[in-house]
Amino acid sequence: MTSLLGSLPLALVAQSADKRKSPEALRKAALQIDKHVAEIFRKKKLSVPAVVDDSTFLRRSFLVAAGRIPTLEEAASFLEIDDPKKRELLTGYLLKSDGYRSHMQNYVFDLLRAKDDGPVGTESYAAPYMNFIQESVANNVPWNQFAHQLISAKGIAWEKGSEAVGYFIRDKGMALDNLSITMQIFTGERLECAQCHDSPTNKWERMDFFELAAFTHGQREINQGVWRKAIRAYEGTNFRRSELGNLFYWLRDNIHYGTLEDQGAGRIKLPNDYQYKDGDPGEMIGARTQFGKRVRSSDRRDSGKSRLEFAKWMTTENPNFDYITVNRMWARVMGSPLTYPVDEYVKPEKTASPALTKYLSALIVELGYDLKAFQNVLLLTKTFQFAANPMAFEAGVPQAFNGRQLERMSAEQMWDSLVTLVVKNPDQLPKRKFSEHIYYKDKPILVGKKTMAQLAREVVAIKDPAKYRAYVEQLLEEFKAGGGSATGSQDMTMASKSRPGPARGIARASELSAPAPAGHFLREFGQSDRELIGTATTEANVAQILEIMNGHVEKMVVSNRGAAVYQALNKGSTEADKTRYIYYAILSRAPTDGEMRMLMRDVIDGSRESYQNLVSALVSTHEFMFIQ
Repeated sequence: MTSLLGSLPLALVAQSADKRKSPEALRKAALQIDKHVAEIFRKKKLSVPAVVDDSTFLRRSFLVAAGRIPTLEEAASFLEIDDPKKRELLTGYLLKSDGYRSHMQNYVFDLLRAKDDGPVGTESYAAPYMNFIQESVANNVPWNQFAHQLISAKGIAWEKGSEAVGYFIRDKGMALDNLSITMQIFTGERLECAQCHDSPTNKWERMDFFELAAFTHGQREINQGVWRKAIRAYEGTNFRRSELGNLFYWLRDNIHYGTLEDQGAGRIKLPNDYQYKDGDPGEMIGARTQFGKRVRSSDRRDSGKSRLEFAKWMTTENPNFDYITVNRMWARVMGSPLTYPVDEYVKPEKTASPALTKYLSALIVELGYDLKAFQNVLLLTKTFQFAANPMAFEAGVPQAFNGRQLERMSAEQMWDSLVTLVVKNPDQLPKRKFSEHIYYKDKPILVGKKTMAQLAREVVAIKDPAKYRAYVEQLLEEFKAGGGSATGSQDMTMASKSRPGPARGIARASELSAPAPAGHFLREFGQSDRELIGTATTEANVAQILEIMNGHVEKMVVSNRGAAVYQALNKGSTEADKTRYIYYAILSRAPTDGEMRMLMRDVIDGSRESYQNLVSALVSTHEFMFIQ
């Protein structure tokens, strides 16, 4: 067999101008983490777990960092070379790949419960918001900056720089629920019970909840009410079904709905059923934080800036933000969080290693909340390479330090791994599309004349209902007369191909509908419905068995004569070589001597059908479906 090293550009992550993120600095940080972990085992008088072999490390690294198994070429290139630095080189290769972006995008979509469809089934905010998340992940925007943008955003969703308003519009009309979710995501504090009463399970009181809610209170659409006043002139007619009525309601759903007027009122009224002595029903109270640096809102007269103060406090002035970020990333890379649950704040002194906890919290700050660099450090540790060690767990070492325990791939990892068996370059498949073209009744309108952002600015700037009606009537005439392009039919064709939204056809999970429709492979294998945080599951069910036996797995891979996995038949000169390459492509390892003898004796006879049977058997194994 010939080494495929030349086909795989293994390389370290490019040198950073920031010395804190240089390869040498990242290696030192990884070594420091390993020392803290070794101290945990020393105190328990246990040996540090063994390191996994190359094939296990290869597959684990790909699934954790890139969300898929390696291709045949990637697997052979890594397994067939003898280089003491190849594990570090592989880590750099993965973090530079588009696979990292794709897998990380799935993670952020899930965490934020981001969906392609708005509550009213429109693109009122979803398309620009989803694109904002995708670009933020692709550009590796620091996590504190990303969080700040989400919490402080205002303006029109379609305008550049304001797309993050989709975070609040996602929960429009449920601002109190959104606050609970924000606190859970970024601070690990559970306030949902305190929305109605003093919590019986934690420290939070109802007053605490509403003092925090005051920071984000006062969300309203820009020029709220102008649309409603303008449409009153048409009452009493069959207006909703008319062309003009359709356009009015389209503007409401696709422009007005996706706007936020200001950045928080800083004050809120206590509900009419408020039942405690520290406040009266209907009393107006000001915003105040309860932990970290205590902050009171300066918005005493609805100046509309309290969310800016809240965002600053959230990302710079409380200890929870750093630890929750660290705990989420540790769980993502190592398979188990430092402390359970992953989104609950725990003081350093109550963790298994206070020194490690403090070091990691300081490291995320030192790295400027660069999640890719932080994960790079974790991937470089010996701790990441530990073999599963249940004996250590039984001896009292937390699961977070015992190597990845056997777990089934997530729905997205399963799908993307199947895609990898189908296409040669899974990271080069079609991506999500985003276009600023105006789409009315699923057709591009005014291409080359006006963008969605320009239209939105014009619409929300109108403050007089009569002028609004005149504008919409004129706009309808423009849609009728100038629905095409100002520069010719070629622009129209390009616009049709640029429909905002998910990619069509075979693509990675990150590029498909978010979430996938009911009945899709992704949903059958437990993809989150994006209604609540953490609703994804890896539990088995009958539908999954059917998908493997005669569903997507059979159609996409086994019976697909053009699937990339069958390229193994062209690379090997003998039946044994061909079998070995199929193992590389599916399980990222060579068959054992015993497996090879059995296959050559009982399964492989040189026919296409015998190799299809082998592929079918291997993709049905626990070894394929589980991360080790």
